Amino acid sequence: MDIVKHIQQHYDNLGVELRKLSIEQIANLKLAVFGFYFLLPNFEEVMKKYIQIDIDKKKLIVDIKNKNVADYRKAIEKSNAETDEYADDFEEAEPIEVFILEAFADATSDLDDVKSLERLFYGIIDALDCYENFSDNPEYWNNLVEKEIIFQLEILNIIKNQDIFDISIYQKKYINVTFNEL
Repeated sequence: MDIVKHIQQHYDNLGVELRKLSIEQIANLKLAVFGFYFLLPNFEEVMKKYIQIDIDKKKLIVDIKNKNVADYRKAIEKSNAETDEYADDFEEAEPIEVFILEAFADATSDLDDVKSLERLFYGIIDALDCYENFSDNPEYWNNLVEKEIIFQLEILNIIKNQDIFDISIYQKKYINVTFNEL
């Protein structure tokens, strides 16, 4: 099977299905999917290093849920404005740091922003693929990528058919996976 073609087809289908969801379903999914990124190495340290904020994960989830994200958005904008890619001391972010930073920006965007939710889903597959490319056990990570595609479809079915959705679903799914620094 051509995995690249399979993943692209998944992305296309995912985008179509996400657009069928209500704003509340999108918001719950965004919170659930963002939970994956908390498991990546040095989440809090990356926020401190690049966005210059201390993150309390529980408060962050509550703030996102309550649409109280203005301070986070300002911190992102300030960080982006102060970043000088041509400065002698510029330090390019590592791939996992980029996944975390992009996920943070997407999670703190408007809760009904379907494109940001798509990017959160895509980022999980990309992060797992990154581990596959840089690990000593690529088969393990490849297997997780394949299972993740199926899991994303299962999540869509769950949220479409249930009023109550467990936003900790990703943290529970990956609780036994060790995401080391690359």
